[in-house]
Amino acid sequence: MAYKLNNTFGTLLVTLPDGTIDVATTDLTLIGKGYAGFGEKLNENLIKLLENFNNTSAPSNKIQGQLWYDKTNNQINVYTGSKWKPVGSSTNSATAPTNAVQGDMWFDTSNTQLYVYTGSAWTLIGPTTVAGSGVTQVVSEVSPDNTGVNQSYLKLVANDSVVGVVSDRAFTPSSTDTTSAALITAGFATVAQGIQLSSAVASAKFRGTATDSDALGGVAAANFLRSDSDDTTTGKLIIQSDTGLVLGAGQDVTMTLSSDDFIIAQTTQNKDIIFTVNDGGQTKEALRIKGSTGRIEDLRVGNLTVDGTSTVINTTTLSVEDNIIELNRNISSNAGMPNYTGIKVNRGETSSATEQNLYWVWDETFADDGTSIYGLAGGAWTAFKSSQTNTELEAPTLVDIRANVVHATSTSAQYADLAERYEADCELTVGDVVKLGGHAEVTKCQKELDDAVFGVVSESPAFLRNAQTGNNDTHPMIALKGRVFVKIKGKGQAGDRVVSAGNGEARVANIDECTAFNTLGRLIKHKYNEETALTECVIGVK
Repeated sequence: MAYKLNNTFGTLLVTLPDGTIDVATTDLTLIGKGYAGFGEKLNENLIKLLENFNNTSAPSNKIQGQLWYDKTNNQINVYTGSKWKPVGSSTNSATAPTNAVQGDMWFDTSNTQLYVYTGSAWTLIGPTTVAGSGVTQVVSEVSPDNTGVNQSYLKLVANDSVVGVVSDRAFTPSSTDTTSAALITAGFATVAQGIQLSSAVASAKFRGTATDSDALGGVAAANFLRSDSDDTTTGKLIIQSDTGLVLGAGQDVTMTLSSDDFIIAQTTQNKDIIFTVNDGGQTKEALRIKGSTGRIEDLRVGNLTVDGTSTVINTTTLSVEDNIIELNRNISSNAGMPNYTGIKVNRGETSSATEQNLYWVWDETFADDGTSIYGLAGGAWTAFKSSQTNTELEAPTLVDIRANVVHATSTSAQYADLAERYEADCELTVGDVVKLGGHAEVTKCQKELDDAVFGVVSESPAFLRNAQTGNNDTHPMIALKGRVFVKIKGKGQAGDRVVSAGNGEARVANIDECTAFNTLGRLIKHKYNEETALTECVIGVK
């Protein structure tokens, strides 16, 4: 009848037929009933149990609770059901063991350190330093002094270097004792009472804030001037808490700080402040500030550079001996040029709005068209006035330039429209489409396909009627006929008819939209984009 073999818990391990043996279920040979030669197998089983399966490799048919003697590491192990665990010693390995349970120990063979498993992580027991990096700890030590009396002290060691010592008394280490000699070599020829840092460690200092000090740099603290009360020195320098730095017996010169302003004052009436230099062995006056006038008198300098945003010269006549006055000296490329560079005429800071400041400047924003008609160079010399609010360089308006004879190229032949000045009831810009009406003579055309369309704001007409009526702000130049730039919205082909599009703009019209009343003119060139842009047209034609 076959044997039914159970483990300690009563779980069936194997059913063993009569006359057979089982070497696969466990690491022992299981012997069936009536197996011939069972004595040999039985004795071998006893030997395995006696030596705990002594081998260089772990048993392959292990079961929970089985012991194995690791012949390589001379260590007894028990099988937990998931791994072999050393019995009575730590696991030796270069990496942390897996499947650890609380209380397990692991000796890191790479760094020669011992760890214990807390149940969630490996915690270092010691040593605290990694092998090869040096000792870092506080060491209690006893060594004789130069009189032969043993002295106890603490050594502060970091990476094998003695950084400091702590002693309750001062002594001189013995030069004949090995331990004391090592202390001397570490930078302690004498040991002071308290905490002392090594003189052999570079930059070893106490870092932080001290509440008291006997000396600073070897100088007694009593030799320093006080900062919290009046104090004096044997020289002629006095520092007072109320007046600051004072020079002279009569407090003739003071240096003070008021609201973060540094003030140097000559307090004696009508006395000067004089700066002198040694010029070839002779004392020469370089600068004098007159006490009677409060001004710098007769200042003569060599090269003078003034940095800042404003330099004011308050004089009646300014004479410049140089033949060239350079503006924008620090501009290194065209890309850095400001929009306007030139001369400003101040007509009165508090003047009314009609007395705007005037300018004669180089206008970098003036754009040429790259042809010989308008010139090949960007920018132009321009005369204009500031805006009605007198805001610096805001909304410049062109003004007249008057001369006897001007030698230049006339601009009259470069434009081809007939224009006339009309009073406007709103702000208009070049290219705006206008109609008669509004609160004045003309207003911006706000309606699409407007039958009342009248003309376009011109920039530089070839012929201007009623030129003296007003200026471009109040009486813009309205082109009535000829070639002029118009604000065109949308695409178009040369020859297309244009009509008003609202908001002072125009657009290309379909032929069935055009009438004799709403047609403003025609495109001269193709327009390829949808964005509103100034486009050359001929107006006054149908």
